[in-house]
Amino acid sequence: MGLNILDLLLPRETKFFDYMEQQVVCLSKAIVVFKKLVHNISSMSEKDIAASLEEIKELERKGDKLEIQIFTELNTTFITPIDREDIHLLSINIDRALDILNSISRKVGIYNIREVPPNVCEFSVLIERIADHMSVLVKHLRKKNYSEEVMIKMHDIENEADELFRKSMADLFAEKNTSVHIIKFKEFYEHLESAVDAIDYVGKLIRHIKVKIG
Repeated sequence: MGLNILDLLLPRETKFFDYMEQQVVCLSKAIVVFKKLVHNISSMSEKDIAASLEEIKELERKGDKLEIQIFTELNTTFITPIDREDIHLLSINIDRALDILNSISRKVGIYNIREVPPNVCEFSVLIERIADHMSVLVKHLRKKNYSEEVMIKMHDIENEADELFRKSMADLFAEKNTSVHIIKFKEFYEHLESAVDAIDYVGKLIRHIKVKIG
């Protein structure tokens, strides 16, 4: 790759990569806590459940602060390492995934959920897998090292999540569930699918950046 004279004359602020990587860390930690929660909720104490929900909430707060910081500093930075609109969209969607995960977790407390269907646990695994791939892409942004293979894997997982969502909804209405149970977990599954979509969209944005930069 040849040197761009502007890169030599006008140093670009790379702090935005640091901020986005910190956002990804917050999301990844929250996903680990959420996965452990849904896999073990039936055997966890009320205290441990409450602690898990609070940990996810605190990680979501940290993520919000990072998203606000990125937005604020974009408005005061002359030269950004990639287009400021792309940085903003990446940051928003990483934060959106974390917001959705926190929203799902809050439902556990609001609805007093102490047992979840197996499909919820499967969703948590898919979310962790796609987030791990997203983390790789975001870490490589600063070096402009875009892995098409990783992007394809993310899209494949998103397709798995679509299929799991359809199966989950079919199971929900086919089984002899109460109306309350259906309402609770219909919302749960919709949020879980949205979390996967938000993470997959980050991969699509990075692919778009790759095309623009060449």
